[in-house]
Amino acid sequence: MRLRGDLDRRFKQDLVAYEEELRMAYVTSIERLAKEEGRVEGREEGLLNGSNRLLLLQLRRVCGPLPEDVTDKIHQLSLEQRDGLGEALLEFESLADLRNWFQKTADQF
Repeated sequence: MRLRGDLDRRFKQDLVAYEEELRMAYVTSIERLAKEEGRVEGREEGLLNGSNRLLLLQLRRVCGPLPEDVTDKIHQLSLEQRDGLGEALLEFESLADLRNWFQKTADQF
């Protein structure tokens, strides 16, 4: 619904005065939705970063220093793919095993 210009200005003035009386900020539905979306995205990003960090630490321990092309591939994996790699790395003995895993699972990317 749209108000005439003069009524819209009056409504905004009354709303500001009312908010000041109650000392509460008005949060629109859109702002609430955006805030919730931000929380969800933040959680997802945190999960990805945490799983990525742990996976890289484990792989370095098993395979030694990782070349940049390998770390780039790991960063591109989905959470599900990272879980699969996390399970597979329990059987790795070298960087060659990791590269073989990428070769075998290439069709999944």
